[in-house]
Amino acid sequence: FLLVSSVSICPPSPARSNSTIPIAKRRYYGRVQEAVHEFLQLTPAIIAGDMTGQYVQTFFDPLGALIIPAKRKDINGICTKKDGNCKGQEIRDSRWNDMKTTMYLLGNAFRINQTKAPDNLPTVIAAKAFFKEINAMEKTVTSRKPMTNLKTTQGHFAKGLDLLDIYLDLVELPPTQSGHYDKEFSTLVGESSRIT
Repeated sequence: FLLVSSVSICPPSPARSNSTIPIAKRRYYGRVQEAVHEFLQLTPAIIAGDMTGQYVQTFFDPLGALIIPAKRKDINGICTKKDGNCKGQEIRDSRWNDMKTTMYLLGNAFRINQTKAPDNLPTVIAAKAFFKEINAMEKTVTSRKPMTNLKTTQGHFAKGLDLLDIYLDLVELPPTQSGHYDKEFSTLVGESSRIT
């Protein structure tokens, strides 16, 4: 004879079975890692007090980073546009703006349930603290006189580095001192949610 115990079988939690974390990792890990790579390249210029340096200005330049490359919009090699121009438009923005967007979206995906507001998630709180410091730094760097308030700018950068490490830990990425960000990363949507 079989004894049947009264074990209740619950369906799996939607937060776990259809997790957005692997999807977000595939979508945003490359862009976040590339942004961290470019952010860390600012370090020598910031330490030297050169706020007009190439890396610093390009990082905050609204046309400095190619976010989405232009794609052709023809059908089977035939252009169907009346003006004959089937070349799409590329989307450019600063690496800083792309970093803010992707860090927020990746942090928002690290949730256990859908009842908590995004701004109350630890990952989003850490990202926003980082944004606050680097936004303050950006204001001085992109001003007409970027060499003023060097100590303040360097302080914002140093605090930002510490806050960035907290965020990276929360989204399961290596810390900034690990050497992981010494190389460039592909910003295209990845094929896996693994760290590259």
